[in-house]
Amino acid sequence: MGRFLGSSNNRTLGLPGGGVAKNVSFSRSGITTDADNNVTSVTLGDSAYSNVAYNTVGLITSFTETINGTEKNWEVDYNTTTWLANSITEVN
Repeated sequence: MGRFLGSSNNRTLGLPGGGVAKNVSFSRSGITTDADNNVTSVTLGDSAYSNVAYNTVGLITSFTETINGTEKNWEVDYNTTTWLANSITEVN
């Protein structure tokens, strides 16, 4: 299952959208969720995201990223007025 990443005016024509993001197929078998249907971990090939934590609004506040065996922990800080991300910071 993939997602269209190009311009919406080219979607029905099957034309590339001019974006640089690569569309990668994935299956649901690599995704786990909790009782609230929040994603708790995702595995896509050699990349995995785990320990996903959420705030009361439902935004991701921290997660662990593992790529090719290298693990890093990240925290996400949000503007409490707009709920847009201010920063994503690596933590030890």
